[in-house]
Amino acid sequence: MNSLKKGIGTLLIVGLMIVSCDDEGYIPIAPDDSFVGKTAAVFSSFSTSTDGDGTIVTVKPLTVGVDSYVVDFGDGSSTVTAAQGETVTHDYSNKDASTDYTISVTAAGITKTTDITVDHTVQPIGTAPSSPSGKRYNLLNIFTDATSFGSAGTGGKVIALESGNNLLEFSRLHSDTGVVSLSDEIVATDAFYSGVGSSEIHFDVYSNFAEGIDKLKITLVDSTNSVSHVIDDLDLTDGEWTSFDFNLDTDFSSPVVQFETIVFEVASSGTTNDHATIYVDNIYMPRMTGSTIINGDFEDGQDFWKWGKFTDGTTNPFGSSSDGSDFDIDGNDTGGKTRGAKWSSSQSAGEFRSSSSRFAYQELVLTPGANYILQYQYAIKDDSGTDPVGGRRVVGLILDQHYDDGADAAANLGNNLGFDEGFVAEGKFSDTNNDFGTLVQIPFTANISGEVAVMFYAVSPKDAYIDNVKVIAL
Repeated sequence: MNSLKKGIGTLLIVGLMIVSCDDEGYIPIAPDDSFVGKTAAVFSSFSTSTDGDGTIVTVKPLTVGVDSYVVDFGDGSSTVTAAQGETVTHDYSNKDASTDYTISVTAAGITKTTDITVDHTVQPIGTAPSSPSGKRYNLLNIFTDATSFGSAGTGGKVIALESGNNLLEFSRLHSDTGVVSLSDEIVATDAFYSGVGSSEIHFDVYSNFAEGIDKLKITLVDSTNSVSHVIDDLDLTDGEWTSFDFNLDTDFSSPVVQFETIVFEVASSGTTNDHATIYVDNIYMPRMTGSTIINGDFEDGQDFWKWGKFTDGTTNPFGSSSDGSDFDIDGNDTGGKTRGAKWSSSQSAGEFRSSSSRFAYQELVLTPGANYILQYQYAIKDDSGTDPVGGRRVVGLILDQHYDDGADAAANLGNNLGFDEGFVAEGKFSDTNNDFGTLVQIPFTANISGEVAVMFYAVSPKDAYIDNVKVIAL
């Protein structure tokens, strides 16, 4: 058994035209007078080589005195006849990843056969769609360059492009399916956080019709409840990335409550060609618009408050603390301290500003023109220290837009819809009246786009804290 792969070697089939066979092998027969003045027909060998994706095989015979030869490539295609000195090229089907064939060559009445294995490789593409531009905490990334919540299962693999982008490749969709297996089930209403979900899902899909499929079927599988949510007959664009955005409530065969597997296959009315390959990228779910602050009680540390980028600064938003309010975010007395957000003097801004200064930030998309209240509790230690000009304080703001770079937000603090500077310094939460700290409520009206952000920082020589941040719709 020989193995033919892209750029791999030579297959030799050796024989003599004038032979006799006995138990000891091939014995040359001495020519008689009929051979005088004639050239003996000799079929000594032939070589093979591969090209392209590993399926194009070329046969080149080495013969003497042979008018023609016939090649059967063993895949059911018609035999090919060529004259002496000519080569014969055949492109095997790329439908299967690896297939065994028997090549037969007949010359001057002798047939030789050899079994080979042809490995059909898929040549990756060099293009990728743009990565999602939204903040990570506003996108649940199932598979993007930002992060991966799932892995390629049956019939799939992750490929890396020279650009550094990663894609999912699914091949042989004639019979196989492409499967993304999630590391955990996604519950639509709680996709981001308890009570904070998504009603949409996005896909980018690429297919070259000559080597892929023209129509796609996507299934979201809920194994827990034995439910398959299907959307079929999706038109792809030949040789281009196609973007799909689906409503989980209305676009699938039934409303999607939860799922843990995504299946890609050719549509019911679709066609497959060659190795039937598609590429998939940017599978994500955008966070639903609304006024809910995620992790407003800081029980999950810095989650959803951290910057993706902060030029000449730190992306960390605050220092985590176990000295938060005794009250939970719903106003219930827990009987003990909860977690909170803390700023030390080295993390403060204002006149203490440095590359270590920290700013907490979270984006919201609200109803344009609607009225809201930003509410939170704060506390500041009253230990001795050199106070900044204007006094030690905790600052809360509602910024009038979203910012990609924390440095830009810090440079535009005046561009806000409302703010508060809290100067009450009575010690940490446990030292204040009822262990509650100071309550702040800042009324504001959402801008015309609805895109706002809440931001917090401290200016203090001693520790300052906030807890239980929420935005309340009026």
